[in-house]
Amino acid sequence: MCAHLSPTQRALLDAIEATALFVDSAEIPPDVVTMNTTVECTTTDGTDTHEWTLVYPREADYQRGRLSVLSPTGIALLGARCGQVIMCLPPSGVPVHYVIRKILLQPESRRLSG
Repeated sequence: MCAHLSPTQRALLDAIEATALFVDSAEIPPDVVTMNTTVECTTTDGTDTHEWTLVYPREADYQRGRLSVLSPTGIALLGARCGQVIMCLPPSGVPVHYVIRKILLQPESRRLSG
């Protein structure tokens, strides 16, 4: 999987790994966004709502709600918690703030949460 990363994506992944806290999946609280977690996010002004699943880059498909963990929003979501406001800087350069409204599915918890 990592062989398909661009130099920019590799640098982002290295930065994430350098600051990551690795824990056993059984220790992950059900309100934390992890890989393959499906979330419902709303812009802080309430104008846009999105349902995204956080995936590895080669599985990404924005039209189907599959958001790459290495995208600006994916990076901001990884490790965030339900109820938290995250900020991402998309290619437009205009910061976007989202509220994580619901964790619809988090694989580590093996249950639906809301």
